[in-house]
Amino acid sequence: MYAIIHNIEPFDSSDGTEIKFTWQGNQIYKVRCIIKDNTSGEIKYDQIVESMKQSFIVPINSGLINGGYYIAYITVFDVNNSESSVQGIGTPFYCLSSPAFKITVENSDILKSSTCKIGLNYYQTENESLNSFLITLYTYQKTELQSSGNIYDTTDMSYTITGLENAKQYYIRATGKTLHNMNLDTGYILLTVSYQIAQIFSPLELNNKSDYGSIEIKSNIVSTVGMPDKDVIFIDNKYVDLRDNKVTYDVGFKTEGDFTKVFVFYEPKQNNRIIHLEDGKNFTVDIYYRKGSFSDSSGEKGVFELVANSCGIKYILFSNYIEIPTETQQFALCVNRIGSYYDLRVIHVNKK
Repeated sequence: MYAIIHNIEPFDSSDGTEIKFTWQGNQIYKVRCIIKDNTSGEIKYDQIVESMKQSFIVPINSGLINGGYYIAYITVFDVNNSESSVQGIGTPFYCLSSPAFKITVENSDILKSSTCKIGLNYYQTENESLNSFLITLYTYQKTELQSSGNIYDTTDMSYTITGLENAKQYYIRATGKTLHNMNLDTGYILLTVSYQIAQIFSPLELNNKSDYGSIEIKSNIVSTVGMPDKDVIFIDNKYVDLRDNKVTYDVGFKTEGDFTKVFVFYEPKQNNRIIHLEDGKNFTVDIYYRKGSFSDSSGEKGVFELVANSCGIKYILFSNYIEIPTETQQFALCVNRIGSYYDLRVIHVNKK
């Protein structure tokens, strides 16, 4: 009868390790560990310790060298000093220097935005490759919030966390495995979030829930349904023709407080109101499209006029001048309000 040695993960010879095994014979009184060089078969370590445990501690002064590939054998002795049989095939393992495995934020760092790209640095003296890594965001109570899932493409060792709430604390942690299954762990890194305005990052956020065999999907998109005045005419199954029609959104579309809204369209009617916003209380915003040669426009240009009315006080603002779009271009109009002040910018974007 012989002991069954469990898998031995790579370890740093300067740290030592614990080799575990299973034994189903008489009570153990001593444990012997023999370690041989895998290539030459030369015995590098052979020691007996008094122990009743089904494990053996390889000490830091074992004589093993990082970068080496070894074979381990375990025998046990009973109360009569009878030694068990040695394994016909030993259990192989590597000795490797502990890698440098760190993320690009440090404990107690303060994040200034609602999103943060977390980078990962890895280095190993014997050039042991990183096989995979995982970056996980936790609440302050260490409940998992967001995870990159196991990433095997190590050419880009980064992951962007999103949805961080202002004035809250989180933990970030990275784990990984090397090519020969050396376990890596940065531990929990405490982060504090402090910012002025949350960033809009991505419409969809996917989180791998490997324990449940599922994927969690989060979205910044708010569902809303527009009600047209007349039947909608579609152009190329991509665009809605609203030149003689209008669509009203009254659910899921808010214009209260500070906001940023982007509208994309082409061929608006000149001098017509193209956008109307209101909060149902005390303010309205109307946006018109103008086109012409103005005194300071250096030729014919397009421009958008914003007229805001709050409690009877009118506010008028013009966008930047812009070239008339070509057949392959359209307008992207950005309306931004902070407090009582507006900003209106327009650019060209290509039709899709």
